[in-house]
Amino acid sequence: MKLSEFWAAVDAVHGPVLGRSHATDLHLPHLGATAVEALQRGDDPRLVWQEYVRETDADESALWIHRVDPKDRRRPRH
Repeated sequence: MKLSEFWAAVDAVHGPVLGRSHATDLHLPHLGATAVEALQRGDDPRLVWQEYVRETDADESALWIHRVDPKDRRRPRH
């Protein structure tokens, strides 16, 4: 997962406002940081995404949303 795919996935799953708020404010215990902090320190975006999905209780299908053609995306239920 590329960094740009991470942010596109955040927007697709939770919308740009709530998603960015979660990424900035939600502590991800397994990473010991928020998503933004983890990415800034160089953590793999794929691992950050997995923890983000887990902590936000997003549907498991969200794990792979970055592999779905944007035309075919629907927001997963969470």
